[in-house]
Amino acid sequence: MVIGKIREKSTLLMVMIGGAMLLFVLDPTMLDSLFQGNPTEVGNIAGETVDGRKFQERVDETIANYKTQTGQSTIDNATTDQLRDQTWNQMVRDIVLGQELDAAGVRVSNEELYDMVQGANPHPQVVQAFTNPETGQFDRAQVVNFLKRMETDEDIKKRWIAFEGDIAKMRRSEKYNNLLKKGLYVTKVEAENDFYAKNQNATIKYVLKRYNSIPDTTVEVSEADIKKYYNDNISKYEQDASRDVEFVAFKVNPSQEDFEKVKVWADRLKPEFESTENDTLLVNRESDMRFNARWLPKGDLGGLVDSLMFSAEKGFVYGPYLEGQTYRLAKLIGVKMSPDSVNARHILIRPETYGSYDKAKAVADSLKGLIENGGDFAALAQTNSEDPGSGAKGGDLGWFQEGQMVPTFNDACFDGDEGDLVLVESQFGFHIIEVLEQKGSTEKRAIAFIDRAVDPSTKTFQIKYGEADEFARSITSVTSFDQEVANRGLNKRIASNLKENDRTIAGLENPRQLIRWAFEAEKGDVSEVFELGNTFVVGVLTAVREEGTTAMDEIREELEAGAIQEKKAAKFMEEFEAAKAGDLQSIANNMNLPVEVKEQVSFSSTAISGLGREPKLIGTVFGMEVGDISKPIKGEQGVYVVSLESKTETPAGIDFANSGRILNSSLSSRVDYEVFEALKEKADITDNRTKFF
Repeated sequence: MVIGKIREKSTLLMVMIGGAMLLFVLDPTMLDSLFQGNPTEVGNIAGETVDGRKFQERVDETIANYKTQTGQSTIDNATTDQLRDQTWNQMVRDIVLGQELDAAGVRVSNEELYDMVQGANPHPQVVQAFTNPETGQFDRAQVVNFLKRMETDEDIKKRWIAFEGDIAKMRRSEKYNNLLKKGLYVTKVEAENDFYAKNQNATIKYVLKRYNSIPDTTVEVSEADIKKYYNDNISKYEQDASRDVEFVAFKVNPSQEDFEKVKVWADRLKPEFESTENDTLLVNRESDMRFNARWLPKGDLGGLVDSLMFSAEKGFVYGPYLEGQTYRLAKLIGVKMSPDSVNARHILIRPETYGSYDKAKAVADSLKGLIENGGDFAALAQTNSEDPGSGAKGGDLGWFQEGQMVPTFNDACFDGDEGDLVLVESQFGFHIIEVLEQKGSTEKRAIAFIDRAVDPSTKTFQIKYGEADEFARSITSVTSFDQEVANRGLNKRIASNLKENDRTIAGLENPRQLIRWAFEAEKGDVSEVFELGNTFVVGVLTAVREEGTTAMDEIREELEAGAIQEKKAAKFMEEFEAAKAGDLQSIANNMNLPVEVKEQVSFSSTAISGLGREPKLIGTVFGMEVGDISKPIKGEQGVYVVSLESKTETPAGIDFANSGRILNSSLSSRVDYEVFEALKEKADITDNRTKFF
């Protein structure tokens, strides 16, 4: 049981420290062959080379750990990518933070580690792993007994060493961050300014001449104006490396011949399906989907199948018939009257918690015996059930309909009677179930299905590949690509602003090959034929943008629009200066513009309701005294002249010390994240994974 809890709590540690705990020893044959041979550098983190083979070993361990914790035997490409990124991020954290902690002299002594495990101040993860479920109290005796077992069990020993190493790593990080938090200090001036920023509001009147009040065509800008605007705003045009690719996707769909082959197979199988006495075996042997006969009321199947199945005798087989791109045989294997819904409660016992199937079964049998002898089901569920949702409610699952639960659980509830107390097994473990109530009674029929998807054959793939290859060989440039697309009536698609680490392109399955090619090719190059799932893809590289500053020619329209706005702003400011008068209304009259009012303008916001983002206007307002009229202000929407009508007065007796404590707490809460981000930004990190994955 303790091993299960250690593994369970390790998942929490994995989240808290940002990566997977490496708790399992893998079979060497599992190692991906990608990096066999000479070591390949997939990156460098703060001066430490990340060897490709070792990195792949870490990724494989993370994947194996994930599969164990989730109960999955296979994972998709997207999850693999996420786990690979998680492994890389954990390595970055370990190295970057580890170097900083070493340099700062932050250590965890053997005595301190002992105290975290067996002493007066055990680590929270140790407390949770060794808490007695019956008393809810931390049991040091369990810790001692567990550590003794390590001497004879290498698997337990390796897991414990990894667990112990991670809590020590967490403690080092906590020490370092606490040192920084203790060094934070908020001055009285900072506390006052923070209070005013969050609590002070103003009422303003303003006159606004919007940039869109005159057409852009009335403003002339020169090349020098555009270049000046570009240079003045150069920081806005920093860019990451990116690529644009235009491509044609040749989708491989099953041919008529492919459909006919599956139909012939289904026709041949039908007599065996009609005569077999072991439907489960036949379905599991022949169908794309494992046997899962559900009891269904009339109407759930829909259409002709529903009508036939509810008028036929047991053993009737219908089909083969098409559902989408799947041929299906349907067999009526059962007829019964069944409750419409059931109210039940259960206690779940998981084998992994107790270390073996037999031990978990023995616990479940014991609990069932206690209940049969008068034990309180609800109390036992609260202290023993490993279904956290229902366990906290005494095992109560409420009302549910047939098919909502896993098959063995479902059958126990809908085939049994009110008051039944049964023990059943599912993929989740052992369930002690009490059927509390049953409602209604409806005729239901169980249908077994044999499904076979119609997939494109090798011949179909070859034909479509030939089409894609012939198209690729006919292209020599972007121009010829467009011509061939038009001549052949193909659909050209565009993937814009692709980044080197991107892993998705809408409509394509796992397009990493195409993205990697785009960062290795030259502008105008035509790709080879890429096979991405059931699609062949041919692309042409139409744009290459390197990391740095965007070239003027690529954003000329944007720059011209910005230069025009600058010219408008200068013109409007001159008009306001010429219309200068003693009060805002006179200025408005001279400009032939209205005076408008805004209340509840806040210094803590960069936006004003109805005007949008106007930081310069807000900054000017809170630097004014009540009654002041501003000079012309170049804003985001146009040019303003504003008068400050009122400002929230600060109440007497404000406790700025409390405001300081709140600000200090806010700053402290960001230390854990922001310190690591700062260290990571400072570190020299080279990530070459995109060349391999």
